Amino acid sequence: MGTTTRLRLGLALLLLWQTGPALWAAVSPAGFFTTFPTSAHAWVRLFPPYNEHLVRDFGLALLQFVPVAAVCVRWPEPVFVRAVLIGSLLFSVPHLVYHELHVVRVDDLVWQRLSLWFPIVLAAWLLYLTKPSRRRAEPGDPRRP
Repeated sequence: MGTTTRLRLGLALLLLWQTGPALWAAVSPAGFFTTFPTSAHAWVRLFPPYNEHLVRDFGLALLQFVPVAAVCVRWPEPVFVRAVLIGSLLFSVPHLVYHELHVVRVDDLVWQRLSLWFPIVLAAWLLYLTKPSRRRAEPGDPRRP
């Protein structure tokens, strides 16, 4: 599997990972607040009080990522892919740090950490793939001799 294919698949996975919660929070802020990620293991409601405006804005802010990331899946130009990945890390790293400092549900700690670390590790790996020294010209690439 070539670098471009890996970038596309990784970006698509990151896109799906962020789009689900973003749409949910934007369309149904009360539902997101009371049942994310599941009704039995609702993590967000552990940080009251509920604020529809704040939850909806959170979802809408995350949705800004969607069209840009989707374009990068289709046309994975390294400079734009790096910008998307850095943007993802600018959200994901402080989000992880906050939750590491404010653990409220120990029984779900493994799942919370997996859900928070996954986009960071994925984005970091994809950034590594975009390093100029790592990118090789693939068939159809104008840089290929």
